[in-house]
Amino acid sequence: MVIRRIGELAAGTLRPVAVRDDRNLIISVNTCAAEYSVEGGRLVVRCAWQGRDETGFEGRRVIVDDDTWLAMCPTTPVTCRVASEREVRSLTIVYRPGFAESVLQTLLTPDDRLLARGESASLCPLPFASHLQPHDRSVTPVLMFIKRYSDMGLDDELWYEEQLAFLLERLLSRHRQILDRARAIPARRSATRREIMRRIALSTDFIHSSYERTLTLDDMAGAACLSRHHFLRLFKAVHGVTPHEFLQRKRTLVAARLLKESERGVEEIVQRVGFDSRSTLFRALRRFHGVTPRQCRRSTTVSSTPLSAYAVA
Repeated sequence: MVIRRIGELAAGTLRPVAVRDDRNLIISVNTCAAEYSVEGGRLVVRCAWQGRDETGFEGRRVIVDDDTWLAMCPTTPVTCRVASEREVRSLTIVYRPGFAESVLQTLLTPDDRLLARGESASLCPLPFASHLQPHDRSVTPVLMFIKRYSDMGLDDELWYEEQLAFLLERLLSRHRQILDRARAIPARRSATRREIMRRIALSTDFIHSSYERTLTLDDMAGAACLSRHHFLRLFKAVHGVTPHEFLQRKRTLVAARLLKESERGVEEIVQRVGFDSRSTLFRALRRFHGVTPRQCRRSTTVSSTPLSAYAVA
């Protein structure tokens, strides 16, 4: 087991990490600035809290934050980068070759690979789609548990292997929930449903990673390589809401966090999350959370429908 912690940061930057042995790797950092890479061909799980953590792989760029986590098995190295005004809590887990496959070999069924067929060739024969997933009560507690004990200095290799095996079971459970959604898509062929899920997932990755920008329907449809009409119809079939509502919910979640966790002014938050005006933020907070900005800033919890109820790919 290789564990990298905040103590290994030098001048705010973690030197590039290249895992060339047969051990699992855990990189747990709490920092404003870090940049590192891990080799491809392995199952990699990434998450971050209190900020944003950029992930680059196979020509793609996605950002994990307080709302999402990412499981992937790319053929190329994964680059990870934190650049924030405040400290970000970042966790990267890299499974050793063969570990994930050995744990899942008795659990996987032919149906579990439904979304994996037809994808680009991978050195890691696992079914998990390489797209951002919303935090939930299944996967997230395990990630936070591993992060907590890593930061506490625990070096028990057997304990980590047990936790990583448990995490794999939770990842598989989450994957099967996505499969259930895929089967509900009104398309005859499984290959068509698989392609629809892949394209809509690309659009939700784009929204999660670019919500602070001015995004149009054309932008979101372009990320999915679909026409406006087909994208709008298919997105609603998968998520139950329109792309615009999904985007506004994401912005509102981020705005609510900033209101509660920082002293930033409302105008600054409006610009930071991509809303076009204060009134738009006020309406969104009232609609999705039932509070005003002032009430949100004073509250310890915000009642709303979580994004995880809609974001499944």
